[in-house]
Amino acid sequence: MRPIGDLSPAGGVSWTLDPAPRPRVMSGTMRADQLRDGVPRGPFGLSQRRVRPGVFGEPAFEAELVPESVCPARPHVLAWLAWRAMSAAGIKAGVAPALLSIYAGYRSVAFQAQVWEYRLRERAESRVSAGLPPLSQRDLERQQRKWTAKPGQSAHHTGLALDLGLYELGKRESRRSPAYTWLAANARDFGFYPYIPEAWHWEFNPPGLVTALAGFRRALAADAGPNAALTACCRALVDPG
Repeated sequence: MRPIGDLSPAGGVSWTLDPAPRPRVMSGTMRADQLRDGVPRGPFGLSQRRVRPGVFGEPAFEAELVPESVCPARPHVLAWLAWRAMSAAGIKAGVAPALLSIYAGYRSVAFQAQVWEYRLRERAESRVSAGLPPLSQRDLERQQRKWTAKPGQSAHHTGLALDLGLYELGKRESRRSPAYTWLAANARDFGFYPYIPEAWHWEFNPPGLVTALAGFRRALAADAGPNAALTACCRALVDPG
């Protein structure tokens, strides 16, 4: 991880943090022992460190999500602070700002259910249009899981997974781009790990995140003051000790 300055909310969080609880479908186990580091692979030797929704759950408080007026994708505030520092460093190194912009962030379980059903219908209708025989529901879902996470299984439920502007380049060109090369070499310094099948998808999951986030949520539940709670959380991430 980078030094504390790269995660400090000072000067970055210009809005009022709302400590109100959020309704959510998934609460998560918040157990760090359920997270795993992947095996390095590919030409860049990248390894995944997946943000499991079953561990982190959906954000428990409004203060955890960036307001839509600041970022329409509404990522988790911790991921947004780290992304802000990473994006600034990438732009300084010559990466096109649009390729590092946030294309998608938080996605609720309820919304994912709508996306899932839409994609299933779309796939079924495309088979009919192509003159192909219909598939059973089980086979239809099996095929669609290659492209779309089922409700409850998407890392986007946590708000800690970001799809970057690289998405606009498509699967092949995004992986060949200088922006991806820069991310492969530097993103981990800011706490981001890749989802290797998608060059645009990066997940904020630095060491100590479960402990720091659990402390953030306890402080919000205890009315300790959202800004102070966020600052303490950032400090815990920089020095997970």
